[in-house]
Amino acid sequence: MINTAKYFAILESLKFTKALANTANNSGTPDALEFNLRILEKFAKLEIGQQLHELCQEYQLTDIQESSIDPEAEPTISYIVRLQHVLHSITRNINFHSDAKEDLISVAHLKLCIQASQELSYYSLRCQLHEDFYKSPIFREAREKVKANSSLLLLSIHFYIKLLPIRQYHIANSMELVQRDLLAAIVSLRVQHDFPQLDKAIAYLWQYESKADFFRHILLLKATPLCAPLAQLLHRQLLGKLNLPQGFASLVEALHQTPNVSSTRNAEIVASIVARKGFSQLAQEKMILQVLDYCKIYLQNEDKMCAGVLSLRRLYDLSDINRKQIEEILSKHWKPICNPEDIINGLILMEHQELCNHILLWHQIFCFSTVACLPSSLLIPYLPLLLQLYDSLPLELPGSSQLSAIILRCLDNRETEKELPAILQKLFKWEIEKEHPWKSLNPRIIILPSINANQVQVKVAHKDHKVVHDIGRILPGLLTSSSHHSLTCKVFLTLLGFIGKQLNDKSSASVDFISSEAELNDFLHSKYQLKLDLLIALNQMVAHQPLRAQLSQHTKKLLHILNDLLVHRCREQDTTDQILLLVLNLLQEILEDSEKIQLSKDCKELKEQLNQLSTQSSNPLIHQSAQSLLAIIHGAWQPSEVVKIQPFQKARSLIEEKQSHMQVYGIQMMIDLLKKRDPATLAQGQLIIALTLTTLKEKESYTFLNCVRLFVSLVHVMESDVLDKLSDEYLSETDQLDYRLVVGEAILKVAQELGPLCYRYKTVLLNCFMHGSRSPVHEFRMSAFSNLSQFCRLLAFQVQNFFHELLQLVNIELTTGGYVPAKRAAVLVLAELLNGMENLLDYQEVLLPIYRLLKAIEAEESCDPQMRQHAANGLKILNEKCTKLIQSALGEQSIQKEIKVLGIKDSASAQRKNRHILELN
Repeated sequence: MINTAKYFAILESLKFTKALANTANNSGTPDALEFNLRILEKFAKLEIGQQLHELCQEYQLTDIQESSIDPEAEPTISYIVRLQHVLHSITRNINFHSDAKEDLISVAHLKLCIQASQELSYYSLRCQLHEDFYKSPIFREAREKVKANSSLLLLSIHFYIKLLPIRQYHIANSMELVQRDLLAAIVSLRVQHDFPQLDKAIAYLWQYESKADFFRHILLLKATPLCAPLAQLLHRQLLGKLNLPQGFASLVEALHQTPNVSSTRNAEIVASIVARKGFSQLAQEKMILQVLDYCKIYLQNEDKMCAGVLSLRRLYDLSDINRKQIEEILSKHWKPICNPEDIINGLILMEHQELCNHILLWHQIFCFSTVACLPSSLLIPYLPLLLQLYDSLPLELPGSSQLSAIILRCLDNRETEKELPAILQKLFKWEIEKEHPWKSLNPRIIILPSINANQVQVKVAHKDHKVVHDIGRILPGLLTSSSHHSLTCKVFLTLLGFIGKQLNDKSSASVDFISSEAELNDFLHSKYQLKLDLLIALNQMVAHQPLRAQLSQHTKKLLHILNDLLVHRCREQDTTDQILLLVLNLLQEILEDSEKIQLSKDCKELKEQLNQLSTQSSNPLIHQSAQSLLAIIHGAWQPSEVVKIQPFQKARSLIEEKQSHMQVYGIQMMIDLLKKRDPATLAQGQLIIALTLTTLKEKESYTFLNCVRLFVSLVHVMESDVLDKLSDEYLSETDQLDYRLVVGEAILKVAQELGPLCYRYKTVLLNCFMHGSRSPVHEFRMSAFSNLSQFCRLLAFQVQNFFHELLQLVNIELTTGGYVPAKRAAVLVLAELLNGMENLLDYQEVLLPIYRLLKAIEAEESCDPQMRQHAANGLKILNEKCTKLIQSALGEQSIQKEIKVLGIKDSASAQRKNRHILELN
């Protein structure tokens, strides 16, 4: 056991000008090597030859290698050996891996050890590198400082491999440049000598130190113009480590540590490295798995995902084997819900987070960019599954919008003439199991809401569960809710062409004899289901306003399809007439809203077919529709219901905006429409109530106060519906407190607008506020009492019907309630009730209990001051009303009663003034 304090004292006496912490401060000063060497010779009494021998024995150098090191040859070598011996003595006698008190060293001593190690690495490693490394600016300054000695370099490498496991040395990345110099030294020596210890040294750096730093140092060394053997060795190390576990992630992390380089540029570098034809097929397969695992980890980090997605695409393009492997891996993602191993009723196959991660992963690798992502053709077999998932997820979940983007990308990248129609036809016919099967949810699988809010679970449903493939509703809803209007137009024209084929198709499914209900269902499904789905889809899409603008750019194609449809109609079948009638109605809606289509040359060509259809068809409805279309083409047309409802739709769209000023403007438009008794608006009363309740949840006071105004206007149109719905929302304990308080304000304003007429709904309103006054939530109870006080003022003439229950509620609050503001509101109820009484004689039974209670509150000095004030105000009101009542009674008693017999002792003038009407005649 040596005296480590002596060695720390030696280190304190040295000047480490090449240490990282002192390099900037001593950049202009000469090396302190001679000064340090004198200090080491003075205080380290052991001969330098003995020091070298101890080091060589410790690090297992041969006698020949030891003899090749001459410490007396030059001062730098002597300094390396002496300083290395000091550090070796310290690390050998102090257990840095122990937490025992006797093994702890001070921060100052640890700093000395780190600086000494950095100083030593400069002379023992950086100054003895391969000469080609000195072409780099980072190593150029150390050139020709020390004559290279392979044995001394090997000794230094062994020393640092023993030193680096001390984790205290790595504080604040203190050993980062040491590791870089060590790697450069290992590679320099590896080119000259095939020492087995060097491979172990590289293996240590990869396994136990930062893998990202390893790749960064390799790339930094490779950036220098090197000789062929050195460049090939570095390249082999890079590619070899890349195929090891965590290789790809470490390479990306290394590049992301480079400042001022975009993530796109880093992704290009990574992809060019990992996607090379020189890799064996096994290495490529491992790399694909690594890249996919990396993408799963960094789903939320777009900068890092860029490298993963681009590398996956480059690997996909390398060979057909890679394509098949990627397709197989992707298909396994959905295997639990497409082909589950166990189908047990109620079994949870996929939790919410797992489902969302799968959807997000697919969104990233297929929609990340137009260049980097996987080809959208891979999505075609998964369209049924993706559409079913989109239909099952709530719209507010991010997964819903991500699925929408995936489906839209797949459809938009398809060729319009053949590929897109073939896909849509297969979807609408649901022929997904023929030839090359497409993926869809297992018939027993169902997606249901989870216990937690806004989460879902994928479960196995009951064996009797039936799946409805409602593509005619799902796909149009997805298209119309997106901003991809050009794709919507393409799909609309394609489906319109399908309708024409259905009119021409006489080979409908038929049977000679139907013997069972199953056969009947199959017959009806094969004969009518496709036509029904197509008509539902077209009807839903034609109401989409942006579609009209797109159709005006495809007028020729649209009218060509309609012209062919009319030319090749089949009038023999009743079902054909129905389809034709619906198509004519769709055409009418399109033409009514597009003047450009009406004036087009192709539209004029339809007149002949419409005239022929009008005269030849035996169906009066078709005749009427054809005449309407001809009137539109000639210009004599009247606005349809769609046009009439446009003001309401405009107001609705403004209310549904996110900006507060837009919402208020829409509310004002809706109020004006209600005042004008607009028929289209009055017909949408329930929708307006639902829309206003949704908008009432906005935090902006400017918005919800105007919503209250809208309810006040709406109550004149549908009183009972408004009050019933508001009462239900007010008492709904699942809603937030702030929202319920605002609803209470709306109820009060509506009741005030109705005035005394609200007595018709007193049961609903009283029950609403009385129930709220029993709530355990203090703020809500206070709000209920406050609203109840205003309501009692309105309905004071009906107080006999609910007074006893009201007084009981007030007593309970005053005696047991612990929330002072609620007590104040309870007292205010009695004061406002008195304020609403017109004639006290009508309320004789209730006045005494109210007076006693208010008098007791006012007299109680320990009571809350505001409660006493409310009680005093109530008593003042009662006093004033009693005074008026007494004064009016005394005034009636002071009137003198006089009986006169008319016609006796009357003056002549009086008789003339009051003559009988018969006498006047």
